[in-house]
Amino acid sequence: MDIKDIQNKVVKVSDIYAKKCNINRDDDWYILKLQEEIGELTQIYLSESSRGRNVGVVPEQLKQEFANELSDVIGQVLLIANHHNIDIEEALERKWFRYLV
Repeated sequence: MDIKDIQNKVVKVSDIYAKKCNINRDDDWYILKLQEEIGELTQIYLSESSRGRNVGVVPEQLKQEFANELSDVIGQVLLIANHHNIDIEEALERKWFRYLV
């Protein structure tokens, strides 16, 4: 599966979520939702690194929650790219992978 396939699946899930929860996904929503997801990732990271609240969650569960929140951040980035008609694969090639030559 390539990034475009993943992005299409993420968009479908987001469409279902928006319809079910009656969410208006305007330009602000995409950025603000990314910030929310980064906050949740940070919260789990702080718990996992013993610098935040740990409400009796075992380390394996914290690691799973960290992975889940990281996937939320990546999903939201893909949603933003889709919303702004950005080819994220091309952008990665241009910005990151140019150093591999």
